[in-house]
Amino acid sequence: GLGDVYKRQGASITIGSQFLPNYVKSFYEVCPEIDVRVTIEQSERLEQKILANELDCALIEGISHNSNIVSEAYMQDYLSVICDTNKGWKDGQNIPIEVFQKQRFLLREKGSGTREVFDRVTTQAGIHIIPVWEAMSTTALINATINGLGISVLPNRMIIPSLKQGLISTVKVQDLIFSRNFYICLLYTSPSPRDMRR
Repeated sequence: GLGDVYKRQGASITIGSQFLPNYVKSFYEVCPEIDVRVTIEQSERLEQKILANELDCALIEGISHNSNIVSEAYMQDYLSVICDTNKGWKDGQNIPIEVFQKQRFLLREKGSGTREVFDRVTTQAGIHIIPVWEAMSTTALINATINGLGISVLPNRMIIPSLKQGLISTVKVQDLIFSRNFYICLLYTSPSPRDMRR
């Protein structure tokens, strides 16, 4: 019966909350006899579980840093810079990098795929940011932004409801593009990612 044959699927917090439910539903439509056991955690923790053979594969934001894990990009994603509507910045405005780096930053925690993208892009631009907030919860960061406590850089899909309600604005930053790929990752000895997609 269901549960005899199962696939252990991991996903990072962004992918797990936004995309995985649809992925799993589609998988059940094709393979109803295979149970999917899901773990949603930070990308770093998922990599550790793959190495310990506690997961068959994981969907993460950013490439794996371990040579024993095979990573293949399957989708591109963008992060948005958000601020409260009373800040005086117009939606879609281009902010100079000098102004951007002087803001109070509300960021995801170290080890998250979102934070990794933020740190990579700002480091490459030669700017060093120390956040005033660090949180595992994207909702907490959006609410702190709405309340004027700082600006945040979060996955575009996660901020759309607040943007549509007129609670926040999004701005661009001169010369900075916060983009990333989503990757399917598995242990080097496992079948290739293409085999796992069937």
